[in-house]
Amino acid sequence: MRPQTILPCLLGAALGAAGWMQALHWKSAAAPATDEDAAGRIVALENELDLLRRENESLRSLAQGGGEVKVEPELVAFVEQSLGLSFRSSPQIHRIAGEELQDRIAATIESRYGPHGLDSREQAWQLMGLLAADDRFAPQMAATQSIGARSWFDNQGGEGWVTHRFDPQSVPDQAALVRTLARILIHQNHPPAAGSEWPGDEAATCREAIQHGAAIAIENRFLARQALASGFTGVKDESGARELLDALSSFVRGLATFPSSLGLARAGRLMDQEEILSGLYSPPAITANFFDGFDDLKANPPTLPAASDEFLLEESAGMLGLNLWLQPLGEEAIPLADAWRGDRYRLFATSDNDVHLVWDIRFDSAASADAFVKTALTAVAAMAGAETDPAVGTILTTPEDRFVGIQRSAPEVVRFINAATQEGAASLAP
Repeated sequence: MRPQTILPCLLGAALGAAGWMQALHWKSAAAPATDEDAAGRIVALENELDLLRRENESLRSLAQGGGEVKVEPELVAFVEQSLGLSFRSSPQIHRIAGEELQDRIAATIESRYGPHGLDSREQAWQLMGLLAADDRFAPQMAATQSIGARSWFDNQGGEGWVTHRFDPQSVPDQAALVRTLARILIHQNHPPAAGSEWPGDEAATCREAIQHGAAIAIENRFLARQALASGFTGVKDESGARELLDALSSFVRGLATFPSSLGLARAGRLMDQEEILSGLYSPPAITANFFDGFDDLKANPPTLPAASDEFLLEESAGMLGLNLWLQPLGEEAIPLADAWRGDRYRLFATSDNDVHLVWDIRFDSAASADAFVKTALTAVAAMAGAETDPAVGTILTTPEDRFVGIQRSAPEVVRFINAATQEGAASLAP
């Protein structure tokens, strides 16, 4: 028998046997049962059969390579009314095996970034101290989005996915589908820049945060409506997602939760003020705009010196990146990020294939830069395993035989360097 026919046969046999056994059980129990008992057993049997049918549909869908998920018109209408937008084409929702979802998300993350890709960014983040040497950004971020997920939106293809366990009758599953439909609707009306028109990491992070935040706000409204209609109050998260987040670096954890925390807060305010469409059309350009008190802040990034070596990457970490860099240093260090007014980092290689990194951060004043320097010197000492903090301009050697230090390139600008050689570190001096 061909493999394509085995699973349908097994499924049919299983359902037939289940129905036969249930019928025998019903018949044997029917005689002595009261009308009330019989009614209860009928309901229980109907529920069991309904469960078997749904599992059969899920397995059949997997056997056929996934399949499309029917989207109820009521959910489509709810999402459109919530945003005041219309779908330009029918939303596509696909079914996928739960164990395959994380790999698909990781592949999407790896393909998401613009020029120079994720590899250069991961290397830069490791040299900056945002990631540990053994951290792998895409799999870790994918884990935060896939563990316990009921649905997922592919921001590259503009389509939604649910796992084979998706239950269209479940309120939490319906709410998750509403969130994904909202992302599809926003994507269709505000598609990302095409091809090489990468807006920059900061702008891309902001766009994701405001769109995902708006989708969560709509999901919450759906759940609130269900609570009023049926008394449904939500479910306890037992997926292990919180334990996973606690085990990740501050950087990955912060990027993963940024859309659902500060992104949701900003999108919720815009929806309450009926200004969400303008927010989606023109999202903030810098992550600082999501923090309290910095809605209208304009970045003034420092200009890095001209590069004559092989250029690998130049980007901004933003106020969010600086905030996450400071988090492992203690609660008292985090407010220093509020003085951020712009930054640029560059990853480059020499003709000898030595890779260096320079990161300039501008603060709102020389006093703020002075305060940051004290904390940054402690961070550099920890990288090098030094017992005492170095002086500004001192280069330390790390256990990995790299050279790190903190310098001042202007009164309000602090420079962090991580070079492959002593000579490379000296060449990065202001």
